[in-house]
Amino acid sequence: MARLDETRARVYDDLRGLVGGALSFEPIRRSPYSRDGSLFEADPLGVVAPRTHEELASVVRYASGEGIPIHARGAGTNPFGSAIGRGLVVDFSVHLRRILRIEEDRVTVQPGAVLEEVNARLAPVGRRIWPDPSGSWSRTIGGMIAVGARGPRSLRFGPLSDALEGVRVVFSNGEEGALFPVRPPSSSEGSSSGDEPFERNLLRRMATLVNWHAPRDDRLGGRPETPDPFRSIRGNGRFLPHRALDGSFGALALMTEVTLRTAPIPTGQRVVILPFSRLSEAASAIPSCLLEGPARCELIDWRTLRLAREEDPYWGKIVPPTAEAALIVEFLGDEPTAVASRARALVQRMARLPSRLNPVVEMARGSDCDRALDLRRRVEPRLMSMKGRARPTALVPALVAPPESWGPLILRLQNAFKAFDVSWTLHGCVGSGTILVRPFLDLGHPVDRDRLGPLADAIIEAALSVGGGPYPEVGPRIRSFRSLASGPGPGGAARSLKFLFDPIGALNPGVLDAGTGAGEPLAIRSAPARVPNALPAPLPVIEPRLRWGERGPIDAAMDCNGCGGCRSFDPLVRICPSFRASRSEDQTPRALAGLVRDIASGRLDRSHWGSEEARRLADHCVHCRLCERECPSGVDVSGMMLEVKSAYAEVHGLSPSEWFLSRIELWARLSSRFPGLYNRVIGSRTARWAIERLVGLSKDRNLPRARPLSFVRRAERVGLSEPAGDRPGPRVVYFLDLVANYYDQSIAEGVVAVLRHCGVHVYVPRRQRGCGMPALVAGDLDAAREAALTNLRILGAAVREGHTVVCSEPTAALMIRNDYLRLTDDLDAELVAANTMEVGHYLQGLRSRGLLPRPEVPIHARVGYHLPCHLKALAVGMPAFELIRQIPELEVEHVDRGCSGMAGTYGMSRAHFRDSLRAGRTLRHRLRDPDLDLSCSECSSCRLQMEQGSRKRSVHPITLLAMSYGLLPSDLRTLREPRDRRFALG
Repeated sequence: MARLDETRARVYDDLRGLVGGALSFEPIRRSPYSRDGSLFEADPLGVVAPRTHEELASVVRYASGEGIPIHARGAGTNPFGSAIGRGLVVDFSVHLRRILRIEEDRVTVQPGAVLEEVNARLAPVGRRIWPDPSGSWSRTIGGMIAVGARGPRSLRFGPLSDALEGVRVVFSNGEEGALFPVRPPSSSEGSSSGDEPFERNLLRRMATLVNWHAPRDDRLGGRPETPDPFRSIRGNGRFLPHRALDGSFGALALMTEVTLRTAPIPTGQRVVILPFSRLSEAASAIPSCLLEGPARCELIDWRTLRLAREEDPYWGKIVPPTAEAALIVEFLGDEPTAVASRARALVQRMARLPSRLNPVVEMARGSDCDRALDLRRRVEPRLMSMKGRARPTALVPALVAPPESWGPLILRLQNAFKAFDVSWTLHGCVGSGTILVRPFLDLGHPVDRDRLGPLADAIIEAALSVGGGPYPEVGPRIRSFRSLASGPGPGGAARSLKFLFDPIGALNPGVLDAGTGAGEPLAIRSAPARVPNALPAPLPVIEPRLRWGERGPIDAAMDCNGCGGCRSFDPLVRICPSFRASRSEDQTPRALAGLVRDIASGRLDRSHWGSEEARRLADHCVHCRLCERECPSGVDVSGMMLEVKSAYAEVHGLSPSEWFLSRIELWARLSSRFPGLYNRVIGSRTARWAIERLVGLSKDRNLPRARPLSFVRRAERVGLSEPAGDRPGPRVVYFLDLVANYYDQSIAEGVVAVLRHCGVHVYVPRRQRGCGMPALVAGDLDAAREAALTNLRILGAAVREGHTVVCSEPTAALMIRNDYLRLTDDLDAELVAANTMEVGHYLQGLRSRGLLPRPEVPIHARVGYHLPCHLKALAVGMPAFELIRQIPELEVEHVDRGCSGMAGTYGMSRAHFRDSLRAGRTLRHRLRDPDLDLSCSECSSCRLQMEQGSRKRSVHPITLLAMSYGLLPSDLRTLREPRDRRFALG
């Protein structure tokens, strides 16, 4: 462990005896917790991830005794800065995330549970927790309650706190308690004494406070949409102390169990899209929409609509190009006819507005409704990756204002941004009562950083002028811009509750009170300084080893806004397999991007670049390449982690395990020379144990059987090693990579047979090497570059002769199309990349031109198909899946259960074998089900993982296609037979 300062070392030693969960006190381990979804940062004293309620209570008792502030953290996705601080950060998302009980109309969970994971468990019984706040596939339930979460459908279902039935808590002094509905206590019940339990004393004093305020409730005033905590606590004939935690930002008590009421899922749905010629006029129409009782109403601005039309032609058809804004209105109900009636009434009401444009679109089909409601999420990545360095920046987390004042507010905002000459974007969610306003700023540019305060002032002043304001109204620790710091701050009600719950001010100080010290304003995120062109540039801390073009790894790191989208458990996205397996914040892509940012900006000691600690974090990146596609900001985390690994390798070299796994091609060649010896060794438990100890290859990983002759040599014997020359017809050069060449040669046999069956001339070059991916992900760029240059000489010559490069491994296609361009500036790199295709994609092209015969031989089996991450990163769809669906009698199911977790050599190493199994457990569990006879995937390493622990075979989809053409009859006969337990892919 890195050397700690005296205070951190003492606290670390003290907590080791109290906590079984992880403790993170080293600088590089604290770094991910210094940020959340806001613009701010604060270096914590340390981070604790307790496993149980009792461990948490012990930590709180220790911290209160030592005078250490505590900052509760769930997913760390909120834009308010409430999940960071300079005290002890408690991460609830790692261990305290279980679903404890599911009852008929309620569910009890730990606060670190993710909302949509809970809803997925409730879905089979037709119930869920309402509403649906944004980011519910990544945000934790405890965190949502703490920030007073509302969602787009809060118009119908109210805030999340309406579903809150009770909580089990730990108070700031370490005492435990439970807050559930009770009869209204009388202030005369009992009396204060030294031995009175804190919970009873709290309830009695809360009752006194609530009763004292009751007569003046209606005269309190306050800003719109700011909840009155006393009104919610008073309830309707019941005292509801647990409601005080709604919107408390972890400053009152720490939840360890949460009981929530569930509700049925409505069966009727309609969505209406109303285009408008002006944004302010669309906002002014919102009060008329609310008269029809919608469940959801969203305001979409001109920029989002433009990007939507570019992204999907569907939006170009239903939203006219003259529209500068649109309202998306949803109706829900248990009676579909009543829902349809309300939607039609809205259309008729809006027809009388002169600013509304045609056509008005009414949607009834579920898929169409989902498409419309998903508009903002789909466009967000385009918005965050627009050209230039400026990015949408939430200077103020949100604005609140009465719906009737949204039109005037938008006019004032337009004038304010025009005065600053700043582009901006806006999204309004009527259900949550908030407007998200984001100017486009470059936080790395000193001019933009200097005007953060004035811009924030202007935004908030515009809201105040129409009777609105910023949300939330929290203390000066979060209100870091001068406009916020000079605002009214938390109301007296919030300060009173803070004093009752946390008299010592230990929990998130400065949020609900006007505290000092730990509650001082937070700093804006650090950024590498930009040097004016007139000055000589200093020597860079991070010298890229790869070719990045205009924007380097530091720019890529700056693109990350910390939104936490990479913490998502949405089954429709893949990022991030490592985080999903571990639930640890330091394995998230945003933490890895933050590592590069912190080293470049000097927040972390620059000696960490190339260090063992940085390499250890970078090892968690499995290089699935989906961050660029699925991250809302399109951050290239894989490229940054390759730089980290190569910097380490340059200083320290490769470890024995890394060297062994990065030289797999060498061992593959040796195995084909001595197949009998190799097969005996990998089939022996004793030999595998020894190999694991020597070079770190997991003894439990099933490996494929070696063949006595490589496929390239076999191809040479049958005349496939020569180019097409002057022969007519389509021609390809087949790039095999390692598995098809040395191990599972049925892949290569099937690919060659199918291509020749279609009249394609196939050229298999003699001297082709593996693509170099194992060396690249180990950080050995020299070895990867050597492989790339060798292959480019061969493939470049073939392409100039009219051949198309086809790859049966998606990893090889991705490597040639993307990584070869980064490894070398060789002129052939771009030529070969532009003419390389995955073989399924190539065959799909033949099919579209009528050159691919229809398969005729039936295959009586049910197959589970897995889409590899690298094929998904190629963005060519699922061509092979569509091809094998044409096979007679073959039933194919797309098993969309996330990443397999194998990640090439990552899952082969002893260090990561268990992690890889955890990352792919949902996929493997489905493939084991008895209704599936076998599995298939284009990626050989995925197939290794899919066969792990199962006797079912996993095949390449082109192999199935070849069988259905009658080209591999022997393989078809053994297709459903159990495989040998000792070997994979055989």
